[in-house]
Amino acid sequence: MKKYKKRYLILLLLFFVCLPANANCSAHWAQFLKQPDKKALVVLEKSIAVQAQRCNWGDPSNLAVAPTEKQDLQLFHLISTGNRPAFQAALLVHKCWDGGELEDFYISAGIFFEKQSLVFLQLVKKNAITYAEIESMLTMLPLDTTDDIDRQIFVVKNRIKILKEIGDESLSEIKIKGLSFLEKEKDNLYKTAEELKKNRQ
Repeated sequence: MKKYKKRYLILLLLFFVCLPANANCSAHWAQFLKQPDKKALVVLEKSIAVQAQRCNWGDPSNLAVAPTEKQDLQLFHLISTGNRPAFQAALLVHKCWDGGELEDFYISAGIFFEKQSLVFLQLVKKNAITYAEIESMLTMLPLDTTDDIDRQIFVVKNRIKILKEIGDESLSEIKIKGLSFLEKEKDNLYKTAEELKKNRQ
């Protein structure tokens, strides 16, 4: 019992310590989101890059670096429109997110890929994003496809087509890995579609 009480007190202390820092960080994000361009990205990076490197999934001190919930929504929307600085800003702090926020980032990153596939591959390579994360970005689909298996298959097939068209040799390893992730997802979706078809009969 004492052990859990001590852990609770540590978490509570971290929360209150992070509040002032989070307010300051929130201001940095607000400034960036007003005009999410290259200049704003440089300013944001100088403000949070060092702290962002210390982020670990599930760590309460992530609050001192990550955008607020409302700012998350703005950032993910910008990423979905193909805004490069927004995607770069998110890559700075992606380890500060977990749960639903991280899933929303992956979904928006996948949509960014559809709009800026070459830039996507260049940035995930430059930022040493793990293959597990790249798989999540490429295969997690928009929420409005959840109950539409045919649309899910269409989106995945379209991403395969986009990826196949990239000819940059320096990105061939990531391209091959990405195609394997998407082909596996396509096969799984076809199996699900067959099962749904059988259940309707």
